Amino acid sequence: MTAPARITLPNDVMLSGVRDLLAEGHPVVITCKGVSMLPFIVGGRDSVRLVYCKELAPGDIALAEVWDGKWVLHRVIGVEDGKVTLKGDGNLRSAEECDISKVAGKVTEILPPGRSVDPSAAKQQARWRRWISAPYLCRRVWLAVLHRTIAKKYRI
Repeated sequence: MTAPARITLPNDVMLSGVRDLLAEGHPVVITCKGVSMLPFIVGGRDSVRLVYCKELAPGDIALAEVWDGKWVLHRVIGVEDGKVTLKGDGNLRSAEECDISKVAGKVTEILPPGRSVDPSAAKQQARWRRWISAPYLCRRVWLAVLHRTIAKKYRI
């Protein structure tokens, strides 16, 4: 059996194609890049399965175009008046806001090597709530350790 094809494209090209596939009802698996979702998603190692969604809730992980050509895979912090506020788990301060129509899909599975994690499972939601409620300094130190270990290992 042959492995699925792997191609690398610029984000603005690839993710607009992903948006179109999701809108047609196809689930899509993409490999993540970057460190903005540490400690829950490791760029360069983990993939995510995305599906089209009509409704979002705080705690969901969504793929959104926050401005022309700038895509993020971040956690939904809030949904209000047709706007979605997103923030990466590994971002200590910055958050993005976009129109809900700019959300391409949401993550139904995080795929670290050899396993599958449901981000909406009660256990995962509890881990996320503990993470965001931890004091700023604790999260900052833990992220610094992760950046020096995991991020270095996966060259992200």
